[in-house]
Amino acid sequence: MQPNAYSRPDDRGLLQASLRHLSGRLRPAVLFAGLASGERLQLTDFLGTATSSLHKVVVVPGAGLGGRVFTQRRPFLVEDYIESEGITHEYDLAVRRERLTSMAAVPVVVKGRSRAVLYVASRASTALGESAVGEAVEAAVEIAHELRVRDEVDRRVSIIDTARAEPALALDQSWLEHVREAHAELRSLAGTVSDPDLARQLDVIGSHLAPPSRDGVHPTARLARRELDVLAQVALGCSYQETGERLGLKAVTVKSYLQNAMVKLSAHNRLEAVSAARRMGLIP
Repeated sequence: MQPNAYSRPDDRGLLQASLRHLSGRLRPAVLFAGLASGERLQLTDFLGTATSSLHKVVVVPGAGLGGRVFTQRRPFLVEDYIESEGITHEYDLAVRRERLTSMAAVPVVVKGRSRAVLYVASRASTALGESAVGEAVEAAVEIAHELRVRDEVDRRVSIIDTARAEPALALDQSWLEHVREAHAELRSLAGTVSDPDLARQLDVIGSHLAPPSRDGVHPTARLARRELDVLAQVALGCSYQETGERLGLKAVTVKSYLQNAMVKLSAHNRLEAVSAARRMGLIP
């Protein structure tokens, strides 16, 4: 089996892109964020800060605004950070040095666990409004979605690594079905990620899960990406409706892609199409 050619992107890139987007929407807010490191939160990325006072802050669960949000897994807004009775004050010195007043923090929650926190702060005398919190919540939801996808890719790629380490498993029928599910899921994930480089990596990984063509049969059909996506789902026994839900397509569109694939594969029905695609090594 070929190497999987997958390298998970740095998750900090998601925070940095999100802060840049929020900066354009919430000028002149001060923005910063951090990723979870075990049970703590390391602040890593900043926009609009005037000093380095926040740059080495490590937030512990329950401490300060970020620690509260990290633990409770829900957003929180304080109108005056220093005077707020709703938080503890371990990080007041860093906040004072930045002259920050009102501040909101929003957790990035994936499967019930806080993975990061986004902060929006102001130096103005007027407090941040609910609209600023709403913008940060939307950004956090997008980051959480991308992290879920990356986590799932990691899980699926582990199947490839296991197969390389234990090739005898590939002969087991139940393992083969597991590989087929992984292949189909990777193809569907490739259509949901916003990072084009990651999407290309997923396509490459999916192709590595497909076996060599059987009996010297070379793939004569050139299926479009969506045709192959649909065929991979159909090979698992998915209906048009189920395939559409997995790929974000309408059932009628799924049927159209499958019919195009059948023509290219000289197949009269979906079973023949799946069989032909497997013989040619297009799908596992």
